[in-house]
Amino acid sequence: MDGKNREKKLIALALTMPKHEDFMIEQYRKDPKYARSRVQDEFQEYVETDDIRYLLSTLRKIAEAKGWSALSRETGLSRSVLYAALSGERDPQISTVMKILKALGVQVLTNILPFREPQKPPTHDNKNKNKEMAYSI
Repeated sequence: MDGKNREKKLIALALTMPKHEDFMIEQYRKDPKYARSRVQDEFQEYVETDDIRYLLSTLRKIAEAKGWSALSRETGLSRSVLYAALSGERDPQISTVMKILKALGVQVLTNILPFREPQKPPTHDNKNKNKEMAYSI
């Protein structure tokens, strides 16, 4: 097979292959448990990095797999609100994300801890040489 025919066959093959996004939507449609595990992973990534883009992208694909109308009925949000929230163009309201997660069968448990500024270790100057120093982190 010459180079030109090989190139044509590769192009034809590429055109018949599903796009990655379409492939993932189909996976989420077939396996809701897998979809929930992906949401869990992306939510954890968001918590650690403060970058919500990947979570929104995953939620958008799952919404597509579930069906926008079904998701709208289950969340009580209009399709336009869902589209806007999952577009990635702006940060959605937390109440919107929580309704979407609930409709997808994802429960978010929180453990809220007070934020503490890191404390500096005590200085060891001559005045405090004989005093015991205690601090906590």
